[in-house]
Amino acid sequence: MNPAKLPGHQNVLSGQNDLQENDEKSPIQVISANGDLILEYIVPSDSSSSPTRRKWRVASERLISHSPYFQALLDPTKFSEGRQFNAQKQAWNETQLADPALQHTLPTVRLPAVRSTSMCGEDAIELFLKILCLDSFDETERIVFENELKTQSTSLVARMIDLADSLNSPRVVQDVLQRIGYLYGKSKPALLVRFNAALLSIKEDRIRQIIFISAFLDDLRLTRIMTHALLVVGSRFWINGLDGPEEESLRWRYLPNGLEEEIYCRRQYVLNTITDLQAHFLRVYGGLEEIDSAKSTAHNRTLGAAFTASAHALFQSRQFQCRGGFNNASQCDLFQLGQMIRFFSLRARTIFLGSTLIDPDFDSAPNHDDHIAGASKNDQPPGPPSDITAIIASIKQYPDYTIDEAHTGCGVRRRIMPALECIEKFVWDDRGLLGIARAVSDTAVSDPSQPSKWTIWADSMRKKHSVDISFARVTAVYYPSAPSKNQVTRSTPQDELGRLLFTAARRDWSAAGSG
Repeated sequence: MNPAKLPGHQNVLSGQNDLQENDEKSPIQVISANGDLILEYIVPSDSSSSPTRRKWRVASERLISHSPYFQALLDPTKFSEGRQFNAQKQAWNETQLADPALQHTLPTVRLPAVRSTSMCGEDAIELFLKILCLDSFDETERIVFENELKTQSTSLVARMIDLADSLNSPRVVQDVLQRIGYLYGKSKPALLVRFNAALLSIKEDRIRQIIFISAFLDDLRLTRIMTHALLVVGSRFWINGLDGPEEESLRWRYLPNGLEEEIYCRRQYVLNTITDLQAHFLRVYGGLEEIDSAKSTAHNRTLGAAFTASAHALFQSRQFQCRGGFNNASQCDLFQLGQMIRFFSLRARTIFLGSTLIDPDFDSAPNHDDHIAGASKNDQPPGPPSDITAIIASIKQYPDYTIDEAHTGCGVRRRIMPALECIEKFVWDDRGLLGIARAVSDTAVSDPSQPSKWTIWADSMRKKHSVDISFARVTAVYYPSAPSKNQVTRSTPQDELGRLLFTAARRDWSAAGSG
């Protein structure tokens, strides 16, 4: 292995120690009782405190056999560290010293204080070394360690996986965690078997750690369920859109191998579908569905004539939504439109009424005392909850408004509820239908060094399909290459129906509340 390719490679033997040796008797954590190597780690500290050391006694042959990083570092034919280690090991063997009190004289190698070690922490380093040296444990030690590891916290295991991957040693970690059946910090694994409301109360960091670990362990069922959960609850890192971390961070904070981007993308598809549903009813009750023909007529007219022609064409083509067919059908529609705008903007907070003429960054009174520092007069009001289930629940509270007793049932509620239920059944499905699964083409054997290929919803957008929604379900799909209607059957997989609904270029909601 080329030295440039060895993570954090430096001259790390005890002979080159740049710290004072006044703490040579620092306690040594024995991982391998018959170990022939002391690994030393200088714990990073701030300027106000002196650095501290951690030392572990390990078996060099276990490190070499399970870790390409240590295999290269301790190879006498590649690095001076390896040659000096072997020389010190030979001298130790010749002395035949078995007194545990003299273990400080064992050959010592210092671990590099690079991103992987400093960010993952000394507890992750120790757990990683125990896994590498597991073969050196006696039967009792091994059973105790594996039982502890099986229920170890997701925070520690995620950091340990991050460390192992950065040191080019993921395979042994994956093998051990898969063999013992790691429980993701849960003594009751049944809690993670299906998507449910309890998962939505888990802290975001833990959801991310479970996704990171399950993807590493090739646990596709759990990866799908937990990516579905993160899609539903949203992320504090997505407030200003999807941006990678400005500074180096633990990998689960921005999920690798395209997972972060795909979860964010799918969430936007779901939110856009809810927006499209609201926009549909705002258009039909506002009489805006048929204005395309009026637009084409107005292109060759003067500005004033265009407004007149557009208004006339709109009045002639408009289909009132009022069920009664009374003379005041127009007033009924306008009443419902006003109530919709009021409910969506003030109660559900899923739409925002503002001006397209104002620069949102413009502050007309930056120096006035009555102007609150850091606030802009053009700031949008607080938005809806980030949890998609809460957004749907708030819209489902829409009352059955009526302009008078003669117009019962003219409102939006009876029509929007089936459409919301169509969306909701995909969001609440306990299989995690909106979560991410491995691409069908990715048939390679699980290898932690080779990133998985995930299904990408955006790929389906190239077909620009449209869908019909009737009676709370997707009933038909249309593709430009096949003008005839493709009827959806009961055998169509539910996850495929969800993808078709949320990625459609156009959705026909008009029949959603039929009957």
